[in-house]
Amino acid sequence: MKNPKSYKTVIPRILGLSSYAELQNIPNQDIKYDVRTNSELLRWEVFAFSNDTVSFLFTTCGVVICIIIFTSVFCIRNSFAIAITEKMKMYGMLASIGATKKQIRRNVIFEGLILGAIAIPIGILSGIFAVFVLLKIVNSLIGEQLLTNVDGIIMKVTLSPIIISVILSILTIYLSSKNSAKKASKVDPIELLRNSEEINIKSKKLKVPKIISKIFKTGGELAYKNLKRSKKKYRTTVISLAVSIFIFITMNTLLTNMFDLTENYYQDYDYNVQIYAYNATDQDIDKIKGLNYIDEKFVVYENSSSFHIFDVDKVNEIPGQVILEDGGFYDDEGKHVDDGKGKRITMNIIGLDTETFNKYLENIGVNPKSIQEQAILSDKYLYYEENTSRQSEKRIYKYNKNDTITGEMDGQEIKFKIGAITDIKPYGFERTYRQGGDLIVNIDVYKDIEFEPRMVLVQSSNPDRFVEEVENLKISDIFCNNFDEIVRNEKSMSLTVKIFLYGFITVITLIGVTNIFNTITSNMELRQKEFASLKSIGMTKKEFNRMINLETCFYSAKSLIYGITLGLIGSFALYKSFSIKIEKGIYIPINPIIISIIAVFILVFVIMKYSMAKINKQNTIETIRNENI
Repeated sequence: MKNPKSYKTVIPRILGLSSYAELQNIPNQDIKYDVRTNSELLRWEVFAFSNDTVSFLFTTCGVVICIIIFTSVFCIRNSFAIAITEKMKMYGMLASIGATKKQIRRNVIFEGLILGAIAIPIGILSGIFAVFVLLKIVNSLIGEQLLTNVDGIIMKVTLSPIIISVILSILTIYLSSKNSAKKASKVDPIELLRNSEEINIKSKKLKVPKIISKIFKTGGELAYKNLKRSKKKYRTTVISLAVSIFIFITMNTLLTNMFDLTENYYQDYDYNVQIYAYNATDQDIDKIKGLNYIDEKFVVYENSSSFHIFDVDKVNEIPGQVILEDGGFYDDEGKHVDDGKGKRITMNIIGLDTETFNKYLENIGVNPKSIQEQAILSDKYLYYEENTSRQSEKRIYKYNKNDTITGEMDGQEIKFKIGAITDIKPYGFERTYRQGGDLIVNIDVYKDIEFEPRMVLVQSSNPDRFVEEVENLKISDIFCNNFDEIVRNEKSMSLTVKIFLYGFITVITLIGVTNIFNTITSNMELRQKEFASLKSIGMTKKEFNRMINLETCFYSAKSLIYGITLGLIGSFALYKSFSIKIEKGIYIPINPIIISIIAVFILVFVIMKYSMAKINKQNTIETIRNENI
């Protein structure tokens, strides 16, 4: 089609139908053509996914993009806040020699714009280069497995994200600069030179909780009061740490939710090759069973005729699902003619040869010797609750063990005695939920029923070579699913996404660590006079180090409380976005929380050690004298 978006109009026009919905409802015998659409291609050309899938994708992407934007904006704003704090004395000097508030504001904003003019092009080029490198890595590592029919993922630079990044960066830089400029221009020159506006002392607010005094003694009281006195400085540190923790926990939740289902999807199967053989003969099946590299094999059959159950009292109602159907046929005018037999449900009968049937019985925990001439009922039905996207399971029938199911096939009455009822699906149908349920029988016992081979399932020691041998048999109308290859491809896709996401996490973490480093070292340098004064009145090195370590513990703990809380909120938001499409238990990120706690204390301790090593080298008297000049 020239315009794939119009497929719902074009396809009915080709077939002479009035609407696309009519194509879905028209009886099979009235279709003049074998109509098939390349639905996979259409999905990506016109984004023709279900409403739930679209909501799921947009919601998940929206949460991730909000996290990215919030983190980026915060990092830029935080960098400017640190830079302005360090330059407060310089602005005080400018104000003292006659610089007006307007000039100071213009100076700060102009400096921010210059930084932006340098940083934005570098950021854009770095981003393009990072994508280029990542694509090279992806194509070299997994391109052959992931993209067998193309040359690799092609790099394409689009303008929209660049324009959005530029606009967002300019706005963030301008607003951050303006806020800092306003702050720098408002304070009195003397106060700026003394830098005392950063410390607000009010006796009521400096009250220390009794528990801190009791546990940590004098050092704890001093450390707690220092945090209260220098709120603005430590607030920046706490926020930097909290945001880094929030990003790590939330992104870990995203990765876990995205890849848990993919990596576990096929792990509990008893086979790794699935061969669909709809028109295969018994001789064809024997040829496949005689190939090399087979450890175990299962042959699955289905009845060629429909098996109808008319005892509607034995059928459970499932909300929003049409289980019972009318029988009959469509006449030449397309009208439905009822056969007069009433409502019925069509059950699927699955046949297994004796060997496979016995293995299946062992799999569901039933003694094979006890029920060879009986049937196994598997009738758990997965459905979406009415008017919601929540998935539920329910039994289709009210039959119990040892009950007899009576139905009709090809006009003949057939009875099956139920030997067991199980939730475990028969081989080949593990992820299939059919509205009539499945009745599993031994084909060597039920010889009166006409069965046709449907699948050969194989556990192979070398599935790739085995599939090659199957294809070399040249049997018509067979199709192989190599689950090992599917898992490899899905793991390749997972690895691709992980490379990009972990790359993003690494960049954000590095920015966060840089911010934390700048904040802590700047705060320590700005407090040189305070530290020198404490030492000059007799505080020992041991007491001093204890006070600093307690400060570290206090704001690290505060950062962890905020960061973990935000991380749990972000994880819940991602859970809600995933639950639009996939109903699964909420993931509580215990491991990321533990890693965050350990990493924060180690990181802050190392940075504080570095800062204090520099400060301890300075002369106490010289520091006090310089600060008073």
